[in-house]
Amino acid sequence: MVKVTFKPYEELIVHEHQRFSLDDMVRLRCTGMQVGSIAPNFQWSEGLVMWRETFPQNEMITKENLDGRVHWLWVGYSEMLEYKPSLSYKETSVIIPVIDLSNNPVYSGAAKWLKEQQKGQ
Repeated sequence: MVKVTFKPYEELIVHEHQRFSLDDMVRLRCTGMQVGSIAPNFQWSEGLVMWRETFPQNEMITKENLDGRVHWLWVGYSEMLEYKPSLSYKETSVIIPVIDLSNNPVYSGAAKWLKEQQKGQ
């Protein structure tokens, strides 16, 4: 029998974050997309919808990941209290799938942290 080991991330490092209105975030994600297409997904947890960008994978980032740290170059977010499986941009009929990651500790931790950052603004 093969031994299976689970080693979750221990730390999320967010390098930049930006709060948007939900309409602005949808518009930005869909700008330049072909009419009627499907945009890259958003992630949802703890009442926030998020759009995150990561660093390109390279030797240093791989080492960080193996050491239990994940880096987000940037995360945009907006309040969306109830989960919806998709959002759409009416002007171009572009659909954005939304993935419910409320059971993922990285995303739920990020959402809680981002809400704390909102309080300071």
